[in-house]
Amino acid sequence: MNNNNQIPISQLPAMLEKNYQFVDLRDPYEYQKLHFQKFINIPHEKFSLDHYFFSKKEPLILLCYSGRQSKLLADTLCQQGYQAYSIEGGFYTIMHQKQTE
Repeated sequence: MNNNNQIPISQLPAMLEKNYQFVDLRDPYEYQKLHFQKFINIPHEKFSLDHYFFSKKEPLILLCYSGRQSKLLADTLCQQGYQAYSIEGGFYTIMHQKQTE
């Protein structure tokens, strides 16, 4: 993975084959409409290390709609010692790419 804690969407299929920690930060409605199986849903506004446990030994892959919230959260978590990464461009980019292929 790259050092700036953003993962290009082209690397997502390979990431999903690993036993990493995956969190979808979108709201529950958007998550229920369409999501990746390995991702658990914790809406961004409810994300708290006080309520959820994530290992610092395994990468934590974050996904939001645009990539902005997941990037900011990944930055914060990295400062706290987590191996946190954001999917670059978020779910919007994933959906847009699928439509243009």
